[in-house]
Amino acid sequence: MDDWFRWEREAAIHLLFPTLEGSMKPLEEFSGYGFPTTILIFKNGLVTWCVKNSEFYGYGAKLLEIYKDREKEQEMVNEATKRLDILKKVEEKIDKASISDLSNEELINLYNELHSAFINYYGIGAIQEPLAMQAEVELKETTKLPDEEISNLTSPNKLSYTQEADNYLFETKDMEGFIKKYYWIDNNYSQTKVLSKEDAEKRLSSIKSVQPPVSGSLNLDLNPQAKRLVELLKNFAMYQDDRKRNILIYLHHLEILLKEIGKRSNISLDAIRNTFPQEIEDILNGKITEEYINGRKEKCFVVWEEKAHKPSILTGDEANKWDEILAPKTNHTRIIKGSCASKGKTTGRVRILLNVSENDKLEDGEVLVTFMTSPDFMSAVRRCSAIVTNLGGVTSHAAIISRELHIPCIVGTKNATEILKTGDMVEVDADNGEIKIL
Repeated sequence: MDDWFRWEREAAIHLLFPTLEGSMKPLEEFSGYGFPTTILIFKNGLVTWCVKNSEFYGYGAKLLEIYKDREKEQEMVNEATKRLDILKKVEEKIDKASISDLSNEELINLYNELHSAFINYYGIGAIQEPLAMQAEVELKETTKLPDEEISNLTSPNKLSYTQEADNYLFETKDMEGFIKKYYWIDNNYSQTKVLSKEDAEKRLSSIKSVQPPVSGSLNLDLNPQAKRLVELLKNFAMYQDDRKRNILIYLHHLEILLKEIGKRSNISLDAIRNTFPQEIEDILNGKITEEYINGRKEKCFVVWEEKAHKPSILTGDEANKWDEILAPKTNHTRIIKGSCASKGKTTGRVRILLNVSENDKLEDGEVLVTFMTSPDFMSAVRRCSAIVTNLGGVTSHAAIISRELHIPCIVGTKNATEILKTGDMVEVDADNGEIKIL
């Protein structure tokens, strides 16, 4: 069995790396446990985030034992709210500042303030995926409930922010109000953009209003421990959705500063996106060139050992050994298994999407296959007949959005993107968690 948990998508170093920083020391200071050894592989605009499965789920089990206690969960929520308030105040400062009039020292200080506020906020947010995925494992093991029933029991009681935004636009047709409220919604770890009227009109043409899914009532046969796991999964699905919203808003403000730094340093925004936070002062002082930065585009490995104060950054030949260690194993099976996130059965052609820039390639009725969906996949999600992901559980974006839109969805296949290829005809039987190549 492949022993590595892999998450892959489009990403630039500077937009994603702060989430890894938050997952290390800030998370350890808050929860008592830092993230396990983690490797980020940046290659030509894509990143693969790798953690050993045993360490990832073992870490989730430690966190789960803490937050089964409702008081501890509430303490976490309260602290996250405080840290988010600090982040929002820095973002408001950026909105009000005349960035081009700042001295280099003032610009660096403002950047450092934003960076510190974000990694401290994310230090709590990083609890969510490992805890939720381990909680799902324990719920399945202790109750023996089918995936479909677990998915129904753990559905959040409120809409995701992407569907909330779509409902607002669909019901009001207020383009200006939508842009003002959701200007950040198409941001991602690769780049940011402020919505235009044309973007809003295109979005409106492809959406419909939906109501929140109705969660199943807690089965009276469930013991108190199982009921608490269901409660945690419902809560953490909402926490994850809120965190995603806040990340996209943060990225907007980060890029305001990065654009100014690049302008002053005569370095393109594309190159600035592939720098590291600790390099900002040297960039402004002319000690780092665009040529040096561009050396990372082909291959850059970030290896952060558990409990280490900083990561190792490897490029070129230094990174080759990790290519061999982390290379996925080939599998030629014709039946792929995962977990049901949203029931249904359909047949269609596969469309592998790893880059959101390729969303428009997905044709109506195709089966979307990817590592894990995120809000910037929505233009493709609205046109697909089913979703299949390598990663994720009942609290993942794919699970939540597929239930809202009533699309069959199978998550946690581990290797669907490696076995399937674009154009394959498949039968997706979400009720049984199976994808069959026809």
